[in-house]
Amino acid sequence: MREIEDALNTLIDTIKLTKEYNQYQTLLNKVKNEPELYGRICDYRRQSLALQLSDNENFIQENNELQKRFSDLLNIGLSNEYFAAEHQYCMMIREIQERYLEQINIETDFLEG
Repeated sequence: MREIEDALNTLIDTIKLTKEYNQYQTLLNKVKNEPELYGRICDYRRQSLALQLSDNENFIQENNELQKRFSDLLNIGLSNEYFAAEHQYCMMIREIQERYLEQINIETDFLEG
């Protein structure tokens, strides 16, 4: 188990050196320095995640409504940059997860049916 812990620590340290991680952290700190903006971003993210996790039959319509309610965030340069950085960082983490699942051979077929 010690080898796995060492490898995991190396992976974490490597992630912390990436452009995606550092850009995300930098913009997150900038956003947090503007409490009103940070609050709006958190509200949007919370509602967006709840919508994504729901089994809502009207997902597209409700997502469009959510986008309209928070459209002002896309017109603010800092929040727009933050969302882009968050997306890039999440895509990197997602790729790591996908490659892990592909290479480690964890049976996940039961999730599809």
